[in-house]
Amino acid sequence: MPAKSNNMDQETSKQDAEEVKETKWKPPELPRFLRNILAIIANTITFLNFASGVAAIVLVSINARNFYLGIELDNFQFVLWAGRLVLLAIIFDFTDGIPARLAQKKPGFFGTFVDSAADTVSFGLAPTVMIALSLPLRNTISPAHQILGVFSVLVGVYFGFCTLFRLVRFTKTPSKKWFKGIPSPGAGCAAACYIIIKLYIESQIGTDSIATPIIGLILMILTGTMMIVQIKYPTTKLPKNFLEIFLLGLAAVTIVACVATPFAYVIYPAAFMFALTIFYISYGPFYMVKHMMDRAKTVDDY
Repeated sequence: MPAKSNNMDQETSKQDAEEVKETKWKPPELPRFLRNILAIIANTITFLNFASGVAAIVLVSINARNFYLGIELDNFQFVLWAGRLVLLAIIFDFTDGIPARLAQKKPGFFGTFVDSAADTVSFGLAPTVMIALSLPLRNTISPAHQILGVFSVLVGVYFGFCTLFRLVRFTKTPSKKWFKGIPSPGAGCAAACYIIIKLYIESQIGTDSIATPIIGLILMILTGTMMIVQIKYPTTKLPKNFLEIFLLGLAAVTIVACVATPFAYVIYPAAFMFALTIFYISYGPFYMVKHMMDRAKTVDDY
């Protein structure tokens, strides 16, 4: 009986592999010159991902410098656009693979190392700086604000470490079916939305309240932790049903809205995108529990 069950399992796995091959999309054969152009476009989009992260770090640094030098400008605009650039980097990160596949480009230096380096900057280092400098270290409002400023630096460093750990693990053991932990663009999206929402709330009620940064920093700790856990999340390369395609399209439209909407109304797409990100982060644990319950049903009771 065990031998028969093993044979049946092997046949089932072969059938699943054949179904995956049949459903796998194959790019059309294009002329060589057109493939070269598409490869250049793919590399350019990857560079734009990297440039967005670098620009976000520069903008946050300018805001911090102006604060300590007492330069009276609309400094929140620097941080606002830093968060928007991180969101824009997500679009670049997801779209650079389209021309690369059309060009039938095999993963090489750009597709492996440069893309991971761009993700490290845009979704690791940039959110780290935004979170760490989200509250000034020299805050004279109250001792609680002073402590919270130091705590924001620690949370930012922890978030950056989790992103680096996540990307190194993915580069070492890539998978076409599952992510181990939430992908770094999802975590970067959560950090960018938190910064944008924090800026809007502070513009309405002032900077005296510590409730918003406390809740936000706790969520950033949880988001960073969800990057390094072993919980599985489906990759975007798996076949999608209508609902999943709709949610991906909705997320893309919402990110564009966060980038293009004026500051007076940015709270609406930013809050909605933050809710979508939390929903995605929660998907992994719920899926794991469902998988465990399905396996428990197949076990015979003695």
